[in-house]
Amino acid sequence: MSLFQDAVLLLNQAGIIQFVDPLNFEVLELPEDALGQSLTDLDTEPMILQLVGAALEQHAPQTAEFVSEKLERQKTLALSIEPYELSDGSAAGWIMITRDLTSLRRLESIERDFITNVSHELRTPLTSIKMAAESLQMGAIANEKFKERFLSNIQRDADRLTRLVNELLVLANVQDAKTALHLASFGLDELLDDVASAMTPHARVNDIALESQFAPNLPIINADRDRLRQVLVNLIDNAIKCNRPNGIVTLAAESDATQVTLKVTDTGIGIPSIDLPRIFDRFFRVDKARSRVTGGTGLGLSLVKDIIEAHGGDIRVESTVNVGTTFTIELPIRAKA
Repeated sequence: MSLFQDAVLLLNQAGIIQFVDPLNFEVLELPEDALGQSLTDLDTEPMILQLVGAALEQHAPQTAEFVSEKLERQKTLALSIEPYELSDGSAAGWIMITRDLTSLRRLESIERDFITNVSHELRTPLTSIKMAAESLQMGAIANEKFKERFLSNIQRDADRLTRLVNELLVLANVQDAKTALHLASFGLDELLDDVASAMTPHARVNDIALESQFAPNLPIINADRDRLRQVLVNLIDNAIKCNRPNGIVTLAAESDATQVTLKVTDTGIGIPSIDLPRIFDRFFRVDKARSRVTGGTGLGLSLVKDIIEAHGGDIRVESTVNVGTTFTIELPIRAKA
């Protein structure tokens, strides 16, 4: 579908509608009996009436871009009114072209926000890594307590940069129909232990307890290990960032004969119910102001959903504001390539 929709109207010199492009019924929401009526008599956008009136009065072309006020669905419209005359002199009047720029302006806004967010995401961990390295060079490396803290900061922010690069690589291939998987057999308990060990220092630095609740005898699964690790790290990282001081993040797992169920639960700020249907949309962030502090490009959860669905699995979210959030993943034990 094109980003643009152009609706054409032909008016005679008195402003009476002589031709109606069917798109006008969608773009300008004109009544079906508009043909033959004076445009200035119709109950339509004030800016349109103003421009048409100016063209008729001044006998001069008019152009403008504006946001609609009266249409049922708010739109960004570009309007152009030009005089016309047929070569044989049989008709003359005005041609009015209305272009619906709503989708284009929305994409431009998304692009600006995305560039701002990515710039922030790159700057913050790079600054932290630089400061930690400088502190170690200036003597902190001789103090075991300081050394551990600064090295942990470097590791955490390097991981953050890696996740950002992975998300950007996915975005670069956003037109791909499916997420590519590299399937192999591995122990689910080994993957979960790896994720818990990797994220525990990050949780500890943020005064969050990371707890594990794994059922005994978890199976060997056939899946893309790196991708699933990426999913769990992303969910746990979000749970840590959106938690409250001294909160808890729980990574749980259980299985039956055909599938495994993974859950990441936090005791954090929760997600408003109005935002839950969009939580997996690309670029969507629940709280833009907070995201500037905690980080976030709006791609992470969309990527998580892509990976889980590529495995033939399902992911859902339940959340209560000021109580916490739970992401539940159901995966087949043997994913199909």
